[in-house]
Formats: sequence, structure tokens, C-alpha cells
Amino acid sequence: MRIAISGSIGSGKSMVAAYLREKGYDVFDCDEVNRRLLEKGEEGYLEVMKAFPMCFDGGELDKKKLSSLVFNDPKEKEKLESIMHPLILKKLFEREDDPLFAEVPLLFEAGWEKYFDTDLLVVTDEQILVERLVLRGLSREEAHERLRNQMSVAEKIKRADKIIYNNGSLNDLYRSVDDWLEEVLC
Repeated sequence: MRIAISGSIGSGKSMVAAYLREKGYDVFDCDEVNRRLLEKGEEGYLEVMKAFPMCFDGGELDKKKLSSLVFNDPKEKEKLESIMHPLILKKLFEREDDPLFAEVPLLFEAGWEKYFDTDLLVVTDEQILVERLVLRGLSREEAHERLRNQMSVAEKIKRADKIIYNNGSLNDLYRSVDDWLEEVLC
């Protein structure tokens, strides 16, 4: 069984993934796989170098330049995703864990829910999200901008199989995850 864990930036999806790891489950991390694929000499790095040569300096990928380019141009973002998404999916499909948990930040935006048997959406009130992002070093304006550039929580809720609200304590989140695990793995 393939199970996706998703949520907006700052929602707590990584906390859920970390908790699952503590419980002995392996969790496929799409962001980490993406980072590894962009390491010098890796397949993603080589493909991105061909498609975005302007984002390389002396053979080194300037990730800030690439981020700025794709953040400000939907066509460039689509081009990057057309390179990286198949590579990440290939790594996902190589996994034989059962259950296979995967932390997929852009599950619904990418249309990847079709690759999973079920999904969990971690939801947090926007005010709390903004506070968490400010603690990570973003300004309030930057935090709101990041949230505006993601699919709305309301739309994600419509598409999700299961929703956990993460507005309380860490122990509240863990209790909710335990309840969900009992439900999904039975």
C-alpha cells in the first residue's frame, strides 16, 4: 500500500513523517530525493544543466537563481517539473516497502494522488502557519506570498482522503497520527 502525506508549507507534514520514522516506518521524502537528484553529476543535475544553463556558474548549480526563475515564470516552473517529477516518481516506484509512506508536499498540485492508495492531509490554521514560517526566518509578507502560491487548503481538503488538523500540541498531533494509522493499516 502506498500512502502519501501532504500539507501546506509549515503544516506539520514533516513532523508526521518524523513520527512515523520513530515508529519504525521508512518514509520516502520527495524533497530529499529532489535534493539528491540535483547533486553534481546526478541525473537531475545533468538534465537541469541542459534545460537551464543560465542557472549554472562554473559547473555549479545556482539554486537561488533557479528558484527565482521558476518561481516567477510558470512556463519555466513547468519545464523544471517535467524534468524532476518523472525522476522522483522513478525513485518512488523502485521502493517495495509495504506500507510505503511518502512525504509529498505538492501531492495535489502535481496530480500525484493517482499514484497512491490513500493520502493524509495535514492542515493548520493560516495564522499558525504564518507564525511557523516567521520562526523559520521568513517575513510575514514572504510567508503570505508562499501560502498564496500553493493550492488553497480548501481545495486540498476537498481532494484528500483523510485530514488531520495540527493546531494543538505535538502530543495532539501524535495521537491523531496513531488513530489514523490504526484506521489505515487495519
